[in-house]
Amino acid sequence: MTTPPPTRAYRSPLRAEKAAETRRAIVAAAAEVFASSGYAGATMQQVARQAGVSLESVNKVGTKAELLIKAFQQTYAGEGGWRSIIDQPELVEIMSQEDTEQAIGAYAEFIGAANDRSAGIWAAVRAAARSEERVSAAVAELIELKRSDFVLGHAWYVARGIADESVPPEAFAAYLYVLTSQETYDQLVHDWGYSPAAYVAWLRAAILAIGASTRALPPPEA
Repeated sequence: MTTPPPTRAYRSPLRAEKAAETRRAIVAAAAEVFASSGYAGATMQQVARQAGVSLESVNKVGTKAELLIKAFQQTYAGEGGWRSIIDQPELVEIMSQEDTEQAIGAYAEFIGAANDRSAGIWAAVRAAARSEERVSAAVAELIELKRSDFVLGHAWYVARGIADESVPPEAFAAYLYVLTSQETYDQLVHDWGYSPAAYVAWLRAAILAIGASTRALPPPEA
């Protein structure tokens, strides 16, 4: 008697896409809830109500800490987790522009848009990182990626005549990290009264002047 070959489970592309849409909606809803209620105040039930799905569906996406990480990643960098500059076609295109001032202007707009999107949820991430090891590790991963990207980017600024070749790349990277950080955006926009557009103009001017500002800075280990 011949054993029939095992049947392969049928996977409906439409069903898979619907599931992906639901997951994105849950993560987007989580971002709104964490931004408005903070990490401690947010509940999975609130996320379910905001997304219009069951609590079971929310729990399938991950734990509260995992949901926060996914919500921040989707808000700040899109789906798929953190990405290096060289893996982001939009940034590669920006930094490939021949006109340096235009490239810096486009970069400032890119950073401004990212910081504007994630302004609310970043506070929840920072708060959660103090007690949730998984969130703390995700934040450390993002910071390390930014560090390597900014150190790598030092050569681009040198080639464009913005940075001095003698400046330690780590010192340059630290300065650029502070300029482009969410905290700096929040301080200027929420504390100091800058509009998002004025922040972009401020960031553009600050980056174009970064050479003189970093010339005497010591590296982090000094």
